[in-house]
Amino acid sequence: MSRTHVCVVGHGVAGRLHERLLSRLGFTVTVVDPVTDALATGALPPGAPRYRRIADVPRDAPVDVWSVCSPTETHLRAVAEVLDRDPAARLLVEKPVCRSGEGPVLAALLRRYERARLVVMNQYRHAQAVPVLSAMKEEFAPGHPVSGVRVGFGKDRREDIAAGRFVDHDYGIFGYEWLHMLALVSGVLPAETYDRYLLTDPSRHDVRVAVDPELTSTAAHETTTLDDLTVELYSTIVGPDAHPLVPAPKWMPPPHEGAESRQRLVEITAGPVRFTLELDPVTLPGGTALQRNTHRLAVEGPDLRREWFFHDSPMDNALRWSVGVLLTEPGPPAVDLRPISRISRMAETARPREGLLPTAHSTATPSARL
Repeated sequence: MSRTHVCVVGHGVAGRLHERLLSRLGFTVTVVDPVTDALATGALPPGAPRYRRIADVPRDAPVDVWSVCSPTETHLRAVAEVLDRDPAARLLVEKPVCRSGEGPVLAALLRRYERARLVVMNQYRHAQAVPVLSAMKEEFAPGHPVSGVRVGFGKDRREDIAAGRFVDHDYGIFGYEWLHMLALVSGVLPAETYDRYLLTDPSRHDVRVAVDPELTSTAAHETTTLDDLTVELYSTIVGPDAHPLVPAPKWMPPPHEGAESRQRLVEITAGPVRFTLELDPVTLPGGTALQRNTHRLAVEGPDLRREWFFHDSPMDNALRWSVGVLLTEPGPPAVDLRPISRISRMAETARPREGLLPTAHSTATPSARL
């Protein structure tokens, strides 16, 4: 029996990760990318088929799944090209699935090709740490609703950006990690509460954004109150010192000295108990970095202090689930465009009114409270 054939479209950071993990999972992988020097530099393994365009992929070896990992601005075009080639194509598309304003076009495209299936990649939706967190909440705070959710994602991406990594000028800071954070919020809140949160108007809540003339925006801190619930999200792409008016919140301490800058933190409060989930990478107080894909969960309350360490790869989980659901019956759920709508509204809210957004020659404040 022939192996499942996955074609990765775009061989940047995300595409290389997909190619490596999918190959490790036993799939046959080919790559589409217009850049031709990767073979010479060893970016692709020896013998991996590579093509410049989707149209160049031979039709005698049918593609079972197309994994679209090109820059966000090309996603819609790539999806349309694949569907024109194969009206029943199975597509896995990296987040964000499309640019702001393109959601209705994508939805119309999928209605036109009703035999096609599309799944949006979001690894943290498949993080097993989240069900563990929810189970611990039920054990240590039974009967108490979640009253607070805090999610913080930080990384200093300046070196990657200087090396040519994609910069999101459409969503700004909200196009990097915000969809991951929303996936984690959805995992710890009741579905109806999460739905209500998605529909709130960001302009009516506390949203602070550090804007930048070159990178659009570099950090954001949102605090949304919904009845007795507070949702707080923070993200930065330039490390903890994004801007004095948008500092990292106190609940998200800076990385340990010598540790990598990447941080993934989830905190929920239920009654008198606080649950803190530190997702990979995890560094011990003494500076020891734990094995990749190791996560830490701590529970604190009156006369209570417990912690656990466990291993799980959200990326592997997501790829296995996505390919599996694309190729089996029944089909995957309909594409949920609400998170895209949310970050589109966040980005729109973050675009200060006329005269506030600095340009290369502007002396306007580099931060706006909205």
